[in-house]
Amino acid sequence: MGLGIGDNLTASFEFAKNGLVDHWDRWIILILVTCIPVVNFITSFIASGYLVKIYKGGDIAPELEEYLEMFIDGIQLVIIGIIYIIIPIILITAGVVFAGFGGLVLLSTEVAAEAVTEVIIETADEVAMGTASVMIGLLLILIGIVLVIIIGLVATVAGIRFAKTEKFGEGFNFRAIFATLKEIGWGHYILSYIAFIIVVCIVAAIASLIPIIGWLLMLIITPLLILWQGKFFENLYSCA
Repeated sequence: MGLGIGDNLTASFEFAKNGLVDHWDRWIILILVTCIPVVNFITSFIASGYLVKIYKGGDIAPELEEYLEMFIDGIQLVIIGIIYIIIPIILITAGVVFAGFGGLVLLSTEVAAEAVTEVIIETADEVAMGTASVMIGLLLILIGIVLVIIIGLVATVAGIRFAKTEKFGEGFNFRAIFATLKEIGWGHYILSYIAFIIVVCIVAAIASLIPIIGWLLMLIITPLLILWQGKFFENLYSCA
């Protein structure tokens, strides 16, 4: 029997809180590797590697150690995510190009029509082509966004599977991944995903409303969110 959404949110938050409170060195290091722009590009892989450690399971937050191993694991986790997201990125990029081209065609025909007086210019073909290009572009963007959402659901489980098996290729073992998703239950999984996103958005919104120090508060709670989301989705996976 899997955890209910509320129970999972509570249990994973306790995991995150216990993993950081009274472990200030861990909290500070995670702030540094995730939020400081000067070092973030490289050290963000360490944060991803720490997420891999959380994905491996356990009731206690893992130690921040073996940085080279975390760095390598983090790179692999990021690569898995990039591979999953390549097709939606291509579709969205193509959509932007098509929509932009169509917009330029429509703009140019409108300018031409306004610039000419006492002359009838046949712009029907150009307008049709521009409109079609814009429509195709918007459709590609829409498909890309839908795929981002669907693939995001799958990629999360793929990342956890990679962490637990310690095998890069298992991040693309689609039979096992979809079997896990079936065990979790697509409806329960999607509702859990939405619930967690809503909670994070609420936390971020509250922090952003605090004058002057709102950005600092977000900086401080980012490590908490990393542990929280890592354990939340690991619980979903493990309960399957």
